[in-house]
Amino acid sequence: MTRSTIDFSLAPRRKQPEQGDMLKDMSSGDGSNAAAVDPPRSAEAKTLLPRLPEEERLRNSARRAAEQQETRRRLKNLKRTKERNIRFYVNVPLEQDVKARLLRAAHENDIRMTVIMQAAIDTYLQDNGY
Repeated sequence: MTRSTIDFSLAPRRKQPEQGDMLKDMSSGDGSNAAAVDPPRSAEAKTLLPRLPEEERLRNSARRAAEQQETRRRLKNLKRTKERNIRFYVNVPLEQDVKARLLRAAHENDIRMTVIMQAAIDTYLQDNGY
């Protein structure tokens, strides 16, 4: 198996500026680098951030507290709703003929067996006062 050779055209490398060249560029007073360099500031001026007015800080604080309260309320309601919708599964052993009748009833009425069992259990509990 032979590799086909592909010729790439290569651009010549740029000459790396020497340390002396960089000093010459910086010392030349053409002003092109003057805009890129920030004027010196005191250390305190760099560390201090502008403060918001007291009213605005209070407004932001109250708004943030209201949003957090609303979020807590929504989460609590979501948990309540989830608890209401929890299903409890009961494992019930059935005799073969009862299971066959349940299967046939579910098939003929086009509903699930669990729906029939829930209705039967609910009817039984209501009839007996539970």
